[in-house]
Amino acid sequence: MPISIRRRCGLVTAAVSMCVTVTFGAAPATAEIPATGQLSGIELLDPAWTFPGASASFGIVYTTTDQHGAPAQASGALHLPAGLPPQGGWPLVVWAHGTAGIGDACAPSRRPQSERNKTYFDQILNHGYAVLAPDYQGLGTRGQFSYYNANVEGMSIVDAVAAMRATPLPLSHKWVAVGQSEGAHAAMSAAGLYAEKGGSARGLSGVAATGLRTDPSKSLPEMFRRTSTGSENQIAYAAYFLASLEDLDPGSVTPYLSDFGKEFVEKAAHECLSHLVEHAGGRRPWTLVADPDRPTPTFAADIAALTGYAEDRFTSDLMIGYGTADIDVPPTDTENYGTKLQESNSGIRVTVQQYPGKDHSGAFLASLPDTLAFLDTHLR
Repeated sequence: MPISIRRRCGLVTAAVSMCVTVTFGAAPATAEIPATGQLSGIELLDPAWTFPGASASFGIVYTTTDQHGAPAQASGALHLPAGLPPQGGWPLVVWAHGTAGIGDACAPSRRPQSERNKTYFDQILNHGYAVLAPDYQGLGTRGQFSYYNANVEGMSIVDAVAAMRATPLPLSHKWVAVGQSEGAHAAMSAAGLYAEKGGSARGLSGVAATGLRTDPSKSLPEMFRRTSTGSENQIAYAAYFLASLEDLDPGSVTPYLSDFGKEFVEKAAHECLSHLVEHAGGRRPWTLVADPDRPTPTFAADIAALTGYAEDRFTSDLMIGYGTADIDVPPTDTENYGTKLQESNSGIRVTVQQYPGKDHSGAFLASLPDTLAFLDTHLR
């Protein structure tokens, strides 16, 4: 996609001596997409979609790969802190967002930020870190987002960092991925891919993840059982997983859905989390399928293939946090998972942090002091 740049001095921030306004040329449908990790476009972000603590925010479009391994466009945002950049550039925090939905309207870079995220990232920005926030390929760009797809989420992060290397913005060569919930899985996926596919995104020095679903192929079948408990969000999570499996292999899911499930999974392709939960009317995940004990004939194997990342190839330290009152992603195996990762990756340090009494979202906010300490160790 061609980029037409018109320079206008004084637009970015007092900390950045140059500023740009970028306009996008509409690429023909048959145009060849450039190599992955390339910046396709950058523009000033709508102020309604940024963080109060950012001195300037940009919407970005870059190249990555989709769930079929084909080159594709992805979007995201870059938020800069106030003040002058330190020598070597602002250290970079890559924010891997949690479940928002799988439709284009759910792309976090094109929506107002939640109060929780404002509280968290204003602190990150105030400590002098730039924040890069990929949407994940298919959210806000052509194609359906493949929910919890380890390759899509991981490469969306890695390629976003590589694309930022092409900008004149003063960013450090070091970065840390911070993820919550689905974003914890995305950050871990990126770290698992990094050794093999990091390339121009060199400089990953750590991952801080909260609310991590440690073994989706085990926990998701349990979530579909009639006896399962948990938050009202779980029926939406279940529908997003089912929609992604059906997208990857048409006919592998739909024949096994209930009548309600067929309607609800179709809605899931377009509706964001809160609205989709409202439409569920308090129903549980088991109502989506004909056989709650066997959502599809190959459900566990398909989930493992969708979500799996290399667990023995991490090259940077990991900090995994969880709330003891989390009913969205129950942390029944988090401590054991941390031990397993440490045993499989002797060259790094794996730390598991417990936040007593905190739920899924509360653990994220509670982790902020630990995350800031982790960033100070791994980025300064």
